[in-house]
Amino acid sequence: MKKKKGRPKKPKSLLEKILIIATILGGIAAIGYFVDKMFFPTAPKKVVEELERKVGEMAEYLDGLPGTKNPQLKRLFEKGHSLYKDEKYTEAIDTFKVCLKLKTEDTEREALLILIGNALSTLGKRQEAEAHYQEALLIGKRINDQEGEARALGNIGLIYYAKGELDTALKYHQDALEINKQIGRKEGEASALGNIGLVYEAKGELDLALKRFEEVLVVERELRRRWGEANALGNIGLVYQAKGELDLALKYLQDALKIDKEIGFKQGEASDLGNIGLVYSARGRSASGRPAKGELDLALKYHQKSLEISKQIGYRQNEASQLGNIGLVYETKGNLKDALKYYNKALKIFEEIGMPKEIEGTKGNIERVKKEMKNE
Repeated sequence: MKKKKGRPKKPKSLLEKILIIATILGGIAAIGYFVDKMFFPTAPKKVVEELERKVGEMAEYLDGLPGTKNPQLKRLFEKGHSLYKDEKYTEAIDTFKVCLKLKTEDTEREALLILIGNALSTLGKRQEAEAHYQEALLIGKRINDQEGEARALGNIGLIYYAKGELDTALKYHQDALEINKQIGRKEGEASALGNIGLVYEAKGELDLALKRFEEVLVVERELRRRWGEANALGNIGLVYQAKGELDLALKYLQDALKIDKEIGFKQGEASDLGNIGLVYSARGRSASGRPAKGELDLALKYHQKSLEISKQIGYRQNEASQLGNIGLVYETKGNLKDALKYYNKALKIFEEIGMPKEIEGTKGNIERVKKEMKNE
């Protein structure tokens, strides 16, 4: 989390906001979807809206790469890093892999492995990403590079978080936090605290999660890192959403969106838009349990804009999430034909990028809609 004072066009470290997905788990007869649960007060007990939000920083680590004395390595690294910052992840990976074939110092190899892992993770290739992080971690431990070790630990924790292995994720993040405290690296502490907050939220311990995110927000504002501030605001908003405090949730998410737009962080903007859409979806259910058209129309607008941006930048996980969210809105409106169409599109992408939990939930949505169509 590195941000100088001012209004940069792009965050220096790439922030992975792996957004809330709205889908319905198999067998659940209603609307919604992520790791914290939000219940509509008037809904039947079987109706659970699971809000799954995976927002975290995949820590970037460059070490001595920008100043390497190897001219070939320097040229290739600069090319790869430029592609990486421009969100051209596949091309960046190919370039960094060429760098690995050159003669490199241990810390340079460690940094390249982390960069490749970050790009792979953003593309949804988590197993490959973890393998690169684990290799970087081994190098960091062997050469006693504590900063690189902490970054690798945190990124591995995010991989396990995305896989739903929360206790394992928590251990990696706590180890990262301990190392960052030992070396006095406040930016690393903020990252680790935020990631721990995500795990607590996923475990349903919302008050602990909120406390961690509020601590992160204070640090980010002290460091004048606007993209980190946006990330913390988004996380706080999502906790309030999970608690059912929708007006507060909307306020924090809109604040996050404003910052992400100002700094030109499209991935964050896409996530914020989708999350705001989910708040409007939740508000679209009146006290009687009947959908409110105006709120649902707003939800659809935000999800469609998020989908558009996700397609533009190749943010496939969020693309699938928003397809599912749009299907959810159409289902709530009673437009089952369009709901089914969007759920099927979401399922196709989730299967392509390998997200078992989301595949299961989306299949449940599809089966439920098909049954509803037969009963019409």
